[in-house]
Amino acid sequence: MRRFFPFKRLGSDRRGVAAAEFALIAPALIFLVMGVFEMSFRFRAAEEATRYVHQVADLVSRETALTTGTIEDIYGASIHMMKPLDATEHLDLDVSSVGFVGVDADPTVLWRRVAGTSVPFEVEEAEGMGAQDESVIRVGVRYNYQSVLSELFGGGFMAIEKSAYARPRIERKVKLDGIATDGGAIEYVSED
Repeated sequence: MRRFFPFKRLGSDRRGVAAAEFALIAPALIFLVMGVFEMSFRFRAAEEATRYVHQVADLVSRETALTTGTIEDIYGASIHMMKPLDATEHLDLDVSSVGFVGVDADPTVLWRRVAGTSVPFEVEEAEGMGAQDESVIRVGVRYNYQSVLSELFGGGFMAIEKSAYARPRIERKVKLDGIATDGGAIEYVSED
């Protein structure tokens, strides 16, 4: 007489095991791949912000005299300079001239123009970058980045802040709107 054990047959039947294993592992693999894409998008955004801040510092430091309209034009060109990222409405630009006054060459903000929201900095950061009666150009950028993946899962913006300093190339101080200093007050450029 033969006994019937239906569960014994189930233990030896291997059909469907691979499908069950894949169903258990697939969410983790998808999450891992999406994480790799998200991190590469964030690194790319940080690289573009770094490149942009150095390009703006280089452009401004080449000039002997600027106007507020020139800085506004540089800000307007950001949508082309930061391709393939979307810089419209997500970029803040802060351009300052930091002069060195007195025998100790203490850093002082000579003029400052902001497009968007100001990017805070301590003027003491420029200490030692110049001699008396010289200046450096300080450019600060804040890029509010949101990738497709973080938008998909309800994540907010990631603020990437970068700054760069450049020494004027031709003259010791870059004049803005015809003057070397306006006391360092923040003036916002129009965003039309």
